[in-house]
Amino acid sequence: MTWKLKLGADSGTPLYRRIDAAIRQAIEGGRLKPGDRIPSVADLANDLGINKLTVLKAFQRLEKAGLLRSEVGRGTFVADSKSAPAGVATPPPEPAPDVARSIRRLREGFARGLRELMALKRPPGTIDLSGGVPSPETIPDGLIEKLSHEVVKKNPRRLYEYGGPAGLPELREALAETLSRRGISVAPDEIIATNGSQQAITLAAAWAREEGRDVVCETPTYTGIPGSFMLFGHAVRGIPWTDGAPDLERLDAAAAGRRAIFYVCPDFHNPTGQTMNAAARHALAAWARRRDAAVIDDGIFREMRFEGDEPPSLYSLLPPGRRILVGSISKSFMTGLRVGFLVADRTIVAELLPYKRYMDLGGPAIVQAIAAAFLRDGYAKHLEKMRAYYRARRDAVIEALEKHMPDGVTWTRPQGGFQMWVTLPRGISSIQLFLQALERGVSIVPGPAHDIDGRYLNSFRLGYGHGTLEEIRTGVKRLAEIVGGLVARGAEESQTSGLGIMV
Repeated sequence: MTWKLKLGADSGTPLYRRIDAAIRQAIEGGRLKPGDRIPSVADLANDLGINKLTVLKAFQRLEKAGLLRSEVGRGTFVADSKSAPAGVATPPPEPAPDVARSIRRLREGFARGLRELMALKRPPGTIDLSGGVPSPETIPDGLIEKLSHEVVKKNPRRLYEYGGPAGLPELREALAETLSRRGISVAPDEIIATNGSQQAITLAAAWAREEGRDVVCETPTYTGIPGSFMLFGHAVRGIPWTDGAPDLERLDAAAAGRRAIFYVCPDFHNPTGQTMNAAARHALAAWARRRDAAVIDDGIFREMRFEGDEPPSLYSLLPPGRRILVGSISKSFMTGLRVGFLVADRTIVAELLPYKRYMDLGGPAIVQAIAAAFLRDGYAKHLEKMRAYYRARRDAVIEALEKHMPDGVTWTRPQGGFQMWVTLPRGISSIQLFLQALERGVSIVPGPAHDIDGRYLNSFRLGYGHGTLEEIRTGVKRLAEIVGGLVARGAEESQTSGLGIMV
């Protein structure tokens, strides 16, 4: 036959599935017959103007289904039998594109409204108890100048060109050494240097789309995570944390019959500050093996532990070939450097590198060289200083909460990082608290800002990474006074209505 493959304009279905479906239809309709030769991966990719990996994935699915066969040195042909071999599951249907798009638009509209709320101007002198980043005050004066001088002193010409999509070799080597000291044994060629951990998540989102994996994300979470997945058309499902870990039963139900990818931040979770224990990590790894699921381990806070025993790395427990680790030195050092990383087995790295090349051709070499120099000389000492810094502030905020908050308010007790989760009595709105707190010169992050469906109305993230100890104590006291007023007013309204509850 004359080869013609038209995919249509269905943006809700991954390209490789559309290629798969088009060839299946041609075989079923008799336009492709047993023995007909199929164009090569390279030729078809060129004709369609798409990535070769996309075509290759479609061909692999069709071969697995028994519809195509490849012969070394000859090419790819329509197989003699149209029936799939025993034991091959029919690919799960894609969600209806119009439904998926409608859900995505609703969620994006909700998130946009919250972003506008969070962008309200802070009065001068506002105490920042919202931050999820380290204070610039923790960076010694002159450090960046010193590091910059060091990296250009020897062979500066290595920094004049693109560093390549994988990143500067010296940075990947330094990251591999740093991770190995933390119990995560990886090679430099299993690492991609990224522009912050957010780009690493974006790469994973693109990969998941091409893989046809349904996205499941812990909740509450940093909303930049589901936002990155929704940018690629994913319909994200949220699985709540329960007792310091994602609810495995609900995760199992969400992934039933699907090829899933699950995002989790197991160490000093953002926003709750909780850490999954070893048993929960082993259980999650066993689930991933059983469900053929991929897992993204966000290890961005792992190095920030200042007390307690460190559980094993989740990434090290996960099944090879379906695991991704993302991280950054933004949280432990400085956000402005924008140096993050993605770790994965070599097969996944090979698939991700074309996406990274299309995104930016590689990060700024001089910035990556500065990060590599710091990781090798000075980073360990800096971490020790930061751990002591955050521990003192964690202790101050807990002391202030215990002293001032009214009965019925609870909070997590992180063993590292710089954030915790505060839960108010039922019926007390964290958005109302957020607005009143701004008027009193205190900034927090209300709970609905950490959930794509707007849950956790009576909770909020309290960050203690910024400000002095005295500012933290003052800020918590002001929050407690506002909460006390909201609780008292809610009780009065309940008595007046005769309902006995607040809604």
